[in-house]
Amino acid sequence: MRIKYIKTIFLFTGLGFLISCGGGSDTPKANLPGTPALTLPIDQETCTDYTVVSSNSAKAQIKFTWATTVYATSYVLVITQAGTTVLNQTLTTTSYDVILDKGKTYSWTITAKNEDGEKTSATRSFTTPGNPIGNYVPYAAVINFNVSSTTSMASLSWVGKDEDSTTSELKYDIEIKKDNVVIQSLTNQTATSIADFAAVLNSTYQIKIKTIDKFGSYSYSVLTYTYQ
Repeated sequence: MRIKYIKTIFLFTGLGFLISCGGGSDTPKANLPGTPALTLPIDQETCTDYTVVSSNSAKAQIKFTWATTVYATSYVLVITQAGTTVLNQTLTTTSYDVILDKGKTYSWTITAKNEDGEKTSATRSFTTPGNPIGNYVPYAAVINFNVSSTTSMASLSWVGKDEDSTTSELKYDIEIKKDNVVIQSLTNQTATSIADFAAVLNSTYQIKIKTIDKFGSYSYSVLTYTYQ
């Protein structure tokens, strides 16, 4: 009887150990960084706060700043002009000076990163001071995307702006992806919204809008939204 008692205790102890180990798989992931908030340059404006580049009158030094993001260990600054990347820089600070061409419209984002993942800001645009070379590229569209918590219907609209085209002269190409699969693709649109559509819980949507002015110049804006 004593031997059976010892085996029974050993069996339950072993089961308790397995249950304890199994419970470890439910440990939550560490915190992802927050979404960065951009401060300078001011969105959809011509820079007035810049430094003259004495060695090149066609250039201006622009300061980029953003708010400190919770849990972030580094930031990636990406600047584009007419859809072409002109800077992709990893930083540990929340400001950075960049020398750019005068009289051009640029778009930029900040991606906050840590070992568990990353979050990218909304796209913002600005124009550098000075006379334009050719024509101004339109500002990146300001995207508004929301999902109703009661109906699960997604609404998408945007605002376009250009220095040398009226808003009625702007056209847009719109691409919507759900979990990296294209679900809508529209070209040469003049409207600044689309019909509401049903969103799927726990899915990630990426909205990419190309703004095109009357001269054919263009800019891109991208917004990522996870519906949870």
